[in-house]
Amino acid sequence: MATATLKNYLSSLMQNTQGTEIEIRTENLLLPYSLYLETVHYDFTEYQSSTSQLIYCFAGKCEVEINNKTFYLTAGNILLIEKDADYIIKVSDKNAIIVKFKLKSNFSWQKQVKQLDANTPTEQRLSTLFLKKLNQDSAFLFTTTSVTWGSQNLKGIIQDYLNNVAFNGTIGLELLKIIILRNLREQNFKANEVKESTFKDEALDQYIDQHYNDISLAQAAKYFGFNRNYFSTMVKEKTGKSFVEHVDERRMKEARRLLAKPNVSLKEIIETIGYSSKSFFYKKFKHYYGMTPAEMRKRLFREAHINLK
Repeated sequence: MATATLKNYLSSLMQNTQGTEIEIRTENLLLPYSLYLETVHYDFTEYQSSTSQLIYCFAGKCEVEINNKTFYLTAGNILLIEKDADYIIKVSDKNAIIVKFKLKSNFSWQKQVKQLDANTPTEQRLSTLFLKKLNQDSAFLFTTTSVTWGSQNLKGIIQDYLNNVAFNGTIGLELLKIIILRNLREQNFKANEVKESTFKDEALDQYIDQHYNDISLAQAAKYFGFNRNYFSTMVKEKTGKSFVEHVDERRMKEARRLLAKPNVSLKEIIETIGYSSKSFFYKKFKHYYGMTPAEMRKRLFREAHINLK
């Protein structure tokens, strides 16, 4: 089942339904997890999670609040929630598809990472920081996109679940663990926590890295604890570039990286990096690189000796 077909099928399950949560039924009742869809609702709905969960933003966006901390999920983002954590969720995007994995009662995200053999200093640091953050917030957000390895494999797990293929539960559970480890390695967050009331150039870069595909000046100013106008002026004075220029620069770099991937279309790239207008993206890209996205893609393919003919 192709991604577009899977997306349409999941959307169809939410048509003309009552309630905020729909169980995706399967013939196999012995799987290590159950899948649910969160329907569109404009007010927060509260859930009491007795098991560990994974919330995958398949499409659109949603807002989740746990322990007074808000997580904004966009397409491709993965939110881990530890067992016995209460949370509220709002899905105000009519195009959103939010898939929830509910693991069995004996499963714990902390337990999975604690059982790892962390042999190198980097592995030990990442494991320690992950466990600290998960213990502190009862949740952990991976700001992955819809075209990353983890997102693609989550879609595969969902397809196998729907098709009830052989060994889909065993393979799916192991893939979930691997997805978390790969995301942890790729996100590679820093040891020093960002303080909302302070500002550093590298902190701004890290914030934009995590939110560039769905970001606003107002949200960034609030995150760092500043008035919007003051924050805008301060960024320009301290870095020599406006906030918008910082965001556009990050988006352009991501666009160039994705253009080198033959299996990612221009439409997917534009959506992934956060632009809603194709013409606006082309204009920005041409200004930044001095060539069109199509010309850049040909150049990257040529340099990588990729021939699609």
